[in-house]
Amino acid sequence: MGRQWWWGRGKSAKVTSMSMVLVLVPLILGAEARKGRVLESFEYTAMSCRGHTASITDFGGSGDGKTSNTKAFQDAVNHLSQYASDGGAQLYVPAGQWLTGSFSLTSHFTLYLHKDAVLLASQDMNEWPVLKALPSYGRGRDAAGGRFASLIFGTNLTDVIVTGANGTIDGQGAFWWQSFHKGKLKYTRPYLIEFMYSDNIQISNVTLLNSPSWNVHPVYSSNILVQGITIIAPITSPNTDGINPDSCTNIRIEDSYIVSGDDCIAVKSGWDEYGISFGMPTKQLVIRRLTCISPYSAAIALGSEMSGGIQDVRAQDITAIHTESGVRIKTARGRGGFVKDIYVKGMTLHTMKWVFWMTGTYKAHADNHYDPNALPVIQGINYRDVVADNVSMAARLEGIEGDPFTQICISNVTIGMAPKAKKVPWTCTDVDGITSGVSPRPCELLPDQGPEKLKACDFPAEPLSIDQVLRRNLIGWKFEQWSNLMSTISIFSLSKVSNDGLIWKGNEVGVYSVSSCVKVCSLGSEDVHFWKNIMRRGLVPPRVESFMWQVVLQKLAVKTELVKRGVLGIEDVLCPL
Repeated sequence: MGRQWWWGRGKSAKVTSMSMVLVLVPLILGAEARKGRVLESFEYTAMSCRGHTASITDFGGSGDGKTSNTKAFQDAVNHLSQYASDGGAQLYVPAGQWLTGSFSLTSHFTLYLHKDAVLLASQDMNEWPVLKALPSYGRGRDAAGGRFASLIFGTNLTDVIVTGANGTIDGQGAFWWQSFHKGKLKYTRPYLIEFMYSDNIQISNVTLLNSPSWNVHPVYSSNILVQGITIIAPITSPNTDGINPDSCTNIRIEDSYIVSGDDCIAVKSGWDEYGISFGMPTKQLVIRRLTCISPYSAAIALGSEMSGGIQDVRAQDITAIHTESGVRIKTARGRGGFVKDIYVKGMTLHTMKWVFWMTGTYKAHADNHYDPNALPVIQGINYRDVVADNVSMAARLEGIEGDPFTQICISNVTIGMAPKAKKVPWTCTDVDGITSGVSPRPCELLPDQGPEKLKACDFPAEPLSIDQVLRRNLIGWKFEQWSNLMSTISIFSLSKVSNDGLIWKGNEVGVYSVSSCVKVCSLGSEDVHFWKNIMRRGLVPPRVESFMWQVVLQKLAVKTELVKRGVLGIEDVLCPL
């Protein structure tokens, strides 16, 4: 007998039942999976569907680009927070220009932006609360005192989603950049999105423009997915880092495009003695399919604030164009901490100053109280399968005297030098490691092991726990991807209609229920009245039923794409929105 799956009835907040949220997939594949086996390393709790929804207009919001909506946003979140234990809630932001200062989110909550919705960051400093400096930093980044709260902020939260149909969050950063350059800021500039001490965070399908400073900053948090976002700021804008995971565990960043005045991704874990004392590393980080443009910074930076440690970073399929360096390690005496077990595979680089850059003399310190004897440990740095062209210098690798950077491995790398490139393509001091199949020829401190060692810098085969669950927003999928996704379910039927929901029966391959086709699909023949009646009764959102009708009547299916992406025998959540 096939498995059964129940999809419960959606509840309403101020306006309608649950809308545009999640696809719940119990995936049962293979003989062992049919016995109910779940991967032992599965630790990532999937986000639940939302039982309630409301629009910002229900709380007096105005999208005219002039009226402040700070109170409307905070009132909406405060109202919807009552549903955290009753299915959670979603706040919908329709098309319009929504001027707002900082506001805080709540747990079990989704902020959803229409494709033509723009959140405009207020330029009135009175709409930005001032927070204490982060304990792992000891002071603000721009000034010794506190810091302005981020535009979208949250602390001690669980299960929060910021997403949409590629709506926009515009920080209107020019106002802040000018104040920074003139030295007029008493506090550190705000970020666009920041979550502290939080768990299960998803940021996807939004465009971030002109941030006052960093764009996305998860800190002291875990189980974070950043996916399919676009970040754009002028290449001369100060400190507009793209995504900065900071003292976090289990992070996945993928399918993102960043143009920035600073590092596209900067991995951090606290500053000097404050970071050492706080002692919370960033670890188990996956970065995939990143495209970066940043002429004065790195595609991926590790540090310089790395005093709590950085470990187990896996970056793959990285493209950088007109960027200062591919992956850069920044540290110094007094930092302490460590950067180790770093794996980078598959970089394509065009017009770079350096391909590889490690700096042991990065001198910015929080204050004069750091311990100069606190030396960082840099080891186990692996790069392979890199192609670069129009490069000024292949590598600048500078460890610390008496504290060398060790276990560096570079293999299968081809670097095309620019017409006016440096005469000596590699400079190396206080480093130790090996190379294989690298052109131009590396420095003597990284001896060539010969072509038989081309795969010496192994990329780990064992997945991290963040990769044991698939949570993919499908809004940008191509037709072929949808076709593959719908290719393998066999029998699927409606088993029972009850007052609180529908029970669907499937075969041993699994049962699927989907709640967010963008529009109600057309219904046909004698089934029309039956299905429309179910919708009118409010048993589940109409988008669920229209999609399920297609699955049953048109034999749509869902397995190939999931298998292709390595999902075997686990429960997953998809977000087609």
